[in-house]
Amino acid sequence: MSDLTSFARDTERRVEQPGFEHIVTRYRRHRRRRYALVSAAAVLAVLAVVLAASGVGRPSAQRLPSAPTPQLTSVAVPEWTADQIVGHPDAFVASQLESRADRRTVLTVWKRCEVPTPDHDCLGREAMAVVDGTDHRFLVLGAVTGSSNQPDLRDPGLFREVGDGVWYWAHRSPGPYLLSPIMRQPVQLTVMDRPVAPLYGTPTVECADGVGLCSLDVNARTLQRLALPQVDGIRWATPTSAGCGIWGLAGAGADRRLVIQQSDGSFATASLPQTSRGVSMAEGGPACEVAVYQDVSDTKTEIVVSVDNGATWQVRGPVPPPAQQNGLIEERPRLRVLLTPRWAALPTTPGTYPVPGPLTPL
Repeated sequence: MSDLTSFARDTERRVEQPGFEHIVTRYRRHRRRRYALVSAAAVLAVLAVVLAASGVGRPSAQRLPSAPTPQLTSVAVPEWTADQIVGHPDAFVASQLESRADRRTVLTVWKRCEVPTPDHDCLGREAMAVVDGTDHRFLVLGAVTGSSNQPDLRDPGLFREVGDGVWYWAHRSPGPYLLSPIMRQPVQLTVMDRPVAPLYGTPTVECADGVGLCSLDVNARTLQRLALPQVDGIRWATPTSAGCGIWGLAGAGADRRLVIQQSDGSFATASLPQTSRGVSMAEGGPACEVAVYQDVSDTKTEIVVSVDNGATWQVRGPVPPPAQQNGLIEERPRLRVLLTPRWAALPTTPGTYPVPGPLTPL
C-alpha cells in the first residue's frame, strides 16, 4: 500500500466525524460546451454506480455528512448539500476521472443549476462523489460556477491525482482539499502564500488559485507557493516530476523562448528560432525532457528535445502534428500536449529551423 493511501486511511481515523496557442484557444472556446457533451447513458451509468455505492435502503443515519462550505453572498444559489446535488434529477455530470491505479475508483463532478437549461450553461453548484467499487463513498460540496453570461465567477478548479485514489483539488473557496473515497471529510490544505525559491528537482502542481506553481506536501497538508521568474506570457510545464527541473515556454509569434531551471536551482533562457508556424510545449517527458513541437507544414512537425536542461539539443522526426496522433492531447485535468513516448526511436534530422540558442542566465 502506498504512503498516500496509508495517509488517507490515517486521515479517516484522525478526522472527527460529525474539496499551444491554437489548442488553448480551442479549449477555451469549448470549455463551456463540455457540460452538454455528456450523454444520457453516461449520466445513468454514473448515477447507478453512485446509488449502488451509497447503499440505497440503509438507514439515513449512516449517510456521510457533507463538508461545510463558506457562505457566498455574491451569487444567489440555494444552500444545497452534496447529497442534494449528486444524482439529483436536475443535476448532470460535469466531468469524471478514473484513478490510474484502479479504474473502479472514480471521481465524478456533478452540477445542479438554480434554473436548469438544456445546454447546461447555467449558474449552479457543483459537488464531487468519489467511489472505489466497494462500500466506500465520499461526497463533498464543490464550487459555485456560472454560465457564459457570468464570466466573473471563478472556474471550478481542477483535480490532479497525487496518489493511488487520492486527488488534489486546486481551488481556494472552498478548498484546496485532498479527496479520497475512504475519507469522511476532505483534508484541508494549508496554503503558504509567501513564495520560496524552488530547489532543483522539487515536484510541482498547480496552485490552488490557478496562478503559478506550488509544491504539495501530503503528510504536512501544506501547499507552498514557489518563487518563479517573472517572465511575460510564460506557461509552465505542469506537473513537474520529482527530480526534474522546472521549465516553461514564454512569448508568442516570432519572440518565443524557453525558461529552464538548472541543476544549481537558477533559471536560464534559450531563444527559439523565428517562425510563423506553431510551436507547442511537449510536456510529460518521463526522463525530465525539455521539448517542443515545431510545425514545418500543415502535416509535419519536428520534435526539438533536450535531456540536459537546455545545454544541448537534438531534433527528431518529422512526425504528424500532435493533434493527428492518438493520445498526445490531454484535456484533463488541464490541456497539455504530451511528448510522444517513442521520440528517442525517431530518426535524427538536421531540422528545418536552427536549434534553440545558447542558455542565458536570468
